[in-house]
Amino acid sequence: METLCFESGEVVFEAGSSSDCAYLVEEGQFEVSTLCNGKKQVIGTLKEKDIFGEMGIIDNQPRSATVIALEKSKVSLITQECFHSMETTNPEALMPLLRVLSTRIRESFKLLNLQNPSA
Repeated sequence: METLCFESGEVVFEAGSSSDCAYLVEEGQFEVSTLCNGKKQVIGTLKEKDIFGEMGIIDNQPRSATVIALEKSKVSLITQECFHSMETTNPEALMPLLRVLSTRIRESFKLLNLQNPSA
């Protein structure tokens, strides 16, 4: 896997940009945000061993959020090629990624229920 380094304040990717890879945080912290009614809304902060950009290697759709390095940081790049090779050679290695997706979906449902208690 290729390693990438980011300086504090550096944008990793912006919402709406093309997505063909994911990132595994090796060092540092990243802010994940989106625009809501024209205002920046921070979704979360990612740290060592967290994964982001994972939806892009699965569905190849545009990025759903913007990610910015909060400090000098390092990530390992997970390409679609690497991901697809894991599907066949080491499928159990995909479990952490599936857990991340499941957790994020559950957190989204919690947020929706907080914003709309009658749902």
